[in-house]
Amino acid sequence: MSEELTMPRLSDTMEEGRIGRWLKREGESFREGDVIAEIETDKATMEFQAYDDGTVLRIIVDDGETAALGAPIAIVGEAGEEVEAPTEEPAAEPEPPATSGSDPDVAPEKTGSDPNFSPAAPAPQGNGKTDVLRVSPIARRMADAAGLDLRSLAGKGSGPDGRIVKADVERALGTGMAEQAAEQPAPAETSATGPGVSAPGEGDEVRELSPMLKAVARRMTESKTTVPHFYVSSEIDMTKALALRKELNEALAEAGEKVSVNDLIVRACAQALVAHPQAHRSYVEGRHVYHAHAHVGIAVALDDGLIVPVLRDADTKGLRQIAAEARDLAERARAGKLRQQEIEGATFTVSNMGMLGVSAFAAIINPPESAILAVSATIQRPVVRDGSVGVGDIMAVTLSCDHRACSGADGARLLQTVKRHLEAPTLLLA
Repeated sequence: MSEELTMPRLSDTMEEGRIGRWLKREGESFREGDVIAEIETDKATMEFQAYDDGTVLRIIVDDGETAALGAPIAIVGEAGEEVEAPTEEPAAEPEPPATSGSDPDVAPEKTGSDPNFSPAAPAPQGNGKTDVLRVSPIARRMADAAGLDLRSLAGKGSGPDGRIVKADVERALGTGMAEQAAEQPAPAETSATGPGVSAPGEGDEVRELSPMLKAVARRMTESKTTVPHFYVSSEIDMTKALALRKELNEALAEAGEKVSVNDLIVRACAQALVAHPQAHRSYVEGRHVYHAHAHVGIAVALDDGLIVPVLRDADTKGLRQIAAEARDLAERARAGKLRQQEIEGATFTVSNMGMLGVSAFAAIINPPESAILAVSATIQRPVVRDGSVGVGDIMAVTLSCDHRACSGADGARLLQTVKRHLEAPTLLLA
């Protein structure tokens, strides 16, 4: 018997999700545990696995479309099982509009029992009968907001069975805007975020944010406006650490293993965090939560945005294990293959932009974490050692701390220990 698949909760803060792509299309069967779709959440692109055997009978929310948590996204059942097509009686002759802003030719929206589509106006057919436009929910909302008559797209939908989807509305709106631009002068500015904000210029492209980018924007705004940040900076002589890394990688080459500079930094931070519990605690609703283990977030840049997979219990793992797990997390993060538990629960984050040649920066804390370490490029420059001038590999770092969770001295001591372990890197092997 057929049943609805609904938008699952794939992160603790998820309110809606966007279908990245369906891996199983209408009519295709799947087995329990198969990945049937990729869903973009506020934190990552996650795999949606089937919890039973079945067949995709109808896709309700298509690729690139968004649905609220718990909303139906597909209908599944047994192969060959028929799903009733949505029906709706033709609209009666409408009453005159109550206000000047209403459209007398559009039938009022009805709420049907079939969640397959958002009802739209009946579209006249050549045989004199009427039929109901098949429209995805997001396409319907976009059209309503823009005042687009969906009947103009009748028979032109690019979705399953001619269904009108988001891309169809976007194309229609883009064409309409271009035609209107030739007839009407564009306003000099808009008030989207306040006075003086210019409208997009000619040739500019406006894109909707992905759920993840929306969440990043919201979380970072909340953090900078509600968390009292303070910053502690230092320079670390990485000469010995780089020499140790080279020696390790030469020894591990035959096994196909490799240790990165970031692995050394994560190991040093994990050791320092458990050594300084005053700096490894979170401020949560007026209380301090002391963390038993260092769960270190590793910032990974994506083509469009940033994701922070979590290396759990990093304080209990050696360099080789940290290197292997960090590499696996980064690869799966870029491929959109992370699981929910791998992007939640960090107690501290390392954000490394050294590979991009950045000389210095400060990162924004992701609450309820108490701190984040910003790592810049390692550069060679003259240094004084034991009264003699030599060349050293110097790395600039900045620790951002939540002043509600730790004091300036707590943050300084934490950074001091990180520095000591990297400048005497045999400590990383302990």
